[in-house]
Amino acid sequence: MRKTEKANLYRKLVSLILMIGGGAGFIVAAMAWIAGLTHRAAAPIWTVALMGLFVLVFGLTMWTGVELWRKKPRALIWAQILLIAQVPNLSVAGFVYQFYTAFPLYLSWSQRPDVVIGFEFHLGSNLTFQFGSETDGFILGVNLVAIGALYLLEKARASLEPNAAAAVASPS
Repeated sequence: MRKTEKANLYRKLVSLILMIGGGAGFIVAAMAWIAGLTHRAAAPIWTVALMGLFVLVFGLTMWTGVELWRKKPRALIWAQILLIAQVPNLSVAGFVYQFYTAFPLYLSWSQRPDVVIGFEFHLGSNLTFQFGSETDGFILGVNLVAIGALYLLEKARASLEPNAAAAVASPS
């Protein structure tokens, strides 16, 4: 397989992860958002607004995957931002952050006595950002799938950027 064919394969793989995971998150968040809008008495306005924000984040993730598939150079930057945001998994007293699309594989370190170092796998999409919540102790993890996707995205960069050699060869 030639280098450009590999780069295209890597780009398409990352774009599928973003499209599928972003689409799943979009559907779930949109359903929760619509339910909150139709039953305003049951859901506080800030919860409905937060669900709307989640719809935007997962929609952006899905759209970035589509644009990456279409070889749009600006999608490379957004894909990197979205994947970097998916790397950490953090839970400390009063704060929780976790964001993933599709299928993360977390390598985590915890202060809980039952699990010190472990792996955690999910299938789906999630965005958790909480303040003042009860937690199960300190957890610090990294999403190995997001790190791998960032690596593949770097390998696929050549398939998205204009040929630098051709630009240098032709005088302006």
